[in-house]
Amino acid sequence: SDLSSDVGVTGGGWEGLAGRWGQLSGNPGAAFADTMTQELQVIGGNDIPVTSPTYGPSGDLFAVSNTGEILRYFPVEGYEGEFQTERWGNSSGQPLGLDFDNQGVAFVCDAAHQAIFRVVRVEKEGDMVGHQIDPYVREYEQSQFLGPNSLCLSRQTGMLYFTDSGPFGETSLQNPRGSVFAISPSTQLLIPLCLNTLAHPCGLALSPDEKNIYVAETAMNRILRFSQHPPQVFHCSVFHQLSGRFGPMALAVSAAGDLYVAHFDFAYNTENGRVVVLNPDGDVTGVITVPGPEITGLCISPDQRYLVIAERSTNSLYRTTLQQ
Repeated sequence: SDLSSDVGVTGGGWEGLAGRWGQLSGNPGAAFADTMTQELQVIGGNDIPVTSPTYGPSGDLFAVSNTGEILRYFPVEGYEGEFQTERWGNSSGQPLGLDFDNQGVAFVCDAAHQAIFRVVRVEKEGDMVGHQIDPYVREYEQSQFLGPNSLCLSRQTGMLYFTDSGPFGETSLQNPRGSVFAISPSTQLLIPLCLNTLAHPCGLALSPDEKNIYVAETAMNRILRFSQHPPQVFHCSVFHQLSGRFGPMALAVSAAGDLYVAHFDFAYNTENGRVVVLNPDGDVTGVITVPGPEITGLCISPDQRYLVIAERSTNSLYRTTLQQ
């Protein structure tokens, strides 16, 4: 498909109002600055919600919208806190999850097609670019996926991990049929880590040594941990049980091993969003609050300086500073 690059300035700098929302509570040994107020930078305000923020191999920030667009955010040279947004590509469906391999190839979880797509951007003459979009995986043992939700890639092995939950409500407490899969890059074989037993599995993230995979089981309001022992043999247990709100929706892990959990709730239930911080032992060490409770995506910048937060009810991407 061909498209022209649509570029516009979307950033708003460091917002004083948003900064009042960034409160840190909990253990003084948390993975954040000792100050009680965390400033929030508004990276982008969008007409429609965006989710699954992730950084590409070049260091630029990407996110997806439910219209199919893959958006790229990058700083405006000479303007601190200002960002441009570019329409990088389109999955031709309804993307929910996004990640990039080390070569800059995008992998997209698409709910409309119930598949994961591999998207390669091809530069053409002038301002036109093309995209080669190929199905990467559609089914397991001749059974169609419910709808892949989130994914992450191993930087060490190239293994791709993803959750299969279907649309919101498709898998639930009454109908726990969600799954977690891994795909081997060498054989393209699917390995079920947990098959047809979970209540809306959503975000997932790898530990820094990639020996553990954390999975947010949203409808059970808990975080699962899949431990490899030996390699590619996975053992599942409950890593942390949350309470209150609807459930965890997205995860991110820092280089130090701290787990950031987007504790989602609906906007009619509460005003504030919560990101719960867990240490590698599963203990709560801090909480960040943001405007709007419908947090659907998290990621940490490659330099470990920032946590990026996607919030649906305000159509916003926020960025907050982490302690160095």
